[in-house]
Amino acid sequence: MRIVLLLSSVLLLTACAQSESSDMEPLASGNQLPQRSAINHMSQQIVNELVRQNDELKSNQPLLVATPVLLDDLKRTNAVGLQLQQGFISALHDNQFSLVDINVGDNIRVTPEGDFLLTRDWKQLPPDISVQHVLVSTMSLNTLGVVVNSRIVNVTNNRVVSASQGSFSVKDLPGYLKYSEKVVSQDGLLYRDSSVGVQEVQVKGDTK
Repeated sequence: MRIVLLLSSVLLLTACAQSESSDMEPLASGNQLPQRSAINHMSQQIVNELVRQNDELKSNQPLLVATPVLLDDLKRTNAVGLQLQQGFISALHDNQFSLVDINVGDNIRVTPEGDFLLTRDWKQLPPDISVQHVLVSTMSLNTLGVVVNSRIVNVTNNRVVSASQGSFSVKDLPGYLKYSEKVVSQDGLLYRDSSVGVQEVQVKGDTK
């Protein structure tokens, strides 16, 4: 009986270890992190293509990553675009590029809520940043998901030095995207469709 109980305990511990191992992705340093989400995986794939097609930018030249914007409104972004920007920064740094973070303010703001250095207030940003290359991206929503077009541009002459395209569906990003409802609001009017998913996908939390 003791042998049976001991064997059962060993098998249980082995199963738990295998379960934990399958949920973790080992890093080179030996640390453990959850497996990358689809949006970070897409960021890596897009950057890999940008690196492959790059015909000008050297890894020691400063590069700035702009926030991806909507193709039909170049002044707007969403939760997907904000996370893509962070994914691009990580993936480019992994490829040894020299990155410039434009959101680093001139001073650390010490407040009761915390100590902050990052900002989106242009008045608190450095007045001059020496950068010739910028990664810009557009997002186009359709009924199935989102298409992302990215390119590295030399801002001194507007030359495109590299370009890439990627796409993901609602199933890839259930935490960010959802199919359109049967009743949707557009330009202040309500429209009723025959079923869900007729209109372009919606970004969760987007009020438009």
